[in-house]
Amino acid sequence: MPLSPLHRHFDVRRSATAGLVLVMLSAGILSGCALPGSGPSTKQIIEQRKTETHTNYAMVDVNDAVLSYAATRPRESLINRFGAGPRTSDLRIAVGDVVGVNLWEAPPGSLFGSNITAAGFQQSSGGSTVIPPQTVSGDRTIAVPYAGRIAVAGRTPSEVERQIAAALEGKAVQPQALVTIQRSTANSVTVTGEVASGARISLTGAGERILDAIASAGGIRAAASESIIRLTRNGVTARIPFDVLIENPAENIRLKSGDLITVVREPRTILVLGAAGRNAEIPFEASRISMADALAKAAGLNDNRADANGVFILRYELASVARRFLPAGSPLLNSGEYIPVVYRFNMKNTSTMLAMQRFEMQPRDVIYIANASGAEWQKVMAIFQGVASPALSATSIGISAAAATK
Repeated sequence: MPLSPLHRHFDVRRSATAGLVLVMLSAGILSGCALPGSGPSTKQIIEQRKTETHTNYAMVDVNDAVLSYAATRPRESLINRFGAGPRTSDLRIAVGDVVGVNLWEAPPGSLFGSNITAAGFQQSSGGSTVIPPQTVSGDRTIAVPYAGRIAVAGRTPSEVERQIAAALEGKAVQPQALVTIQRSTANSVTVTGEVASGARISLTGAGERILDAIASAGGIRAAASESIIRLTRNGVTARIPFDVLIENPAENIRLKSGDLITVVREPRTILVLGAAGRNAEIPFEASRISMADALAKAAGLNDNRADANGVFILRYELASVARRFLPAGSPLLNSGEYIPVVYRFNMKNTSTMLAMQRFEMQPRDVIYIANASGAEWQKVMAIFQGVASPALSATSIGISAAAATK
């Protein structure tokens, strides 16, 4: 049966539209690499690891062995760098220090136990005398009754105690002395940075520690999770997060004369990018955070986009850790102190999901979640629908116009 002009017109339009749609669909598929996206695919990350002449980064699939290696990552530590600090007996008296002296003698001694009170001295029962605090003079001495001028500068309090007792021998019965540094300009530390009030703190025989000095300066101004403590001693600087210092009493080491404590506000964060529930900068709200914690704070994986086999952590890893899982002879081992490493997690594997709870994140880590291949196809179809719909609408309009002229 011969076709009417209207049907012939429709067939021509339909054929033209179908051809246009096929061309557009092919173009969309062939240009898939140019589709908008939040980052490389899993395949691209694997392929871009190496070029013909260069290795860009190491790719490591996370398993129990890798977890054990990562756990050996050395932590920032003050006690490992400086030790527990000087003993209190190591503190030496200097010119300008204010020194206190207590004297005792055994009964029936009367040198320090009589009722006679010398001007400026306080006596108490039991044969003891408290000498008013004295400033160490320029000749490096202090005055002690019945002992004369005692050289104290450059000596420890215990050394001066023995020296005073020896000077009183034969004048008092079994004399003993207690010497304390009450205020010191030479034996001091400086606290500066993000504290309520920067200060110079005098050290005493009590053996002041880092937290003592920070408390004397009014405490930190920023949140504990955002504060870093830097200790500089003899030109060497080490640092530790404030919350780690609080949690580990051993890190609260004794101070040494001349130490510089600087409190720095330095928020520690992790970036979550790609096909996550939300792209976010995740702060460390505690001294430690696992990958599972960080991913949960970013609302997990996006069900419509994420490739569960393409979850990565991008990190500049310490060479001392990376060399434990890199093959011998890897050119990356010559990269210096830090080596670019991409840790890969397969979220379809239950054991890997358990490993996420044990994988400790580091500041400035990047969690990247690649798009699934199906998500790229959805983008192609979205482009196709956006372009094809006007063409189909034009066909409908053409058919309607042809019918109207019939």
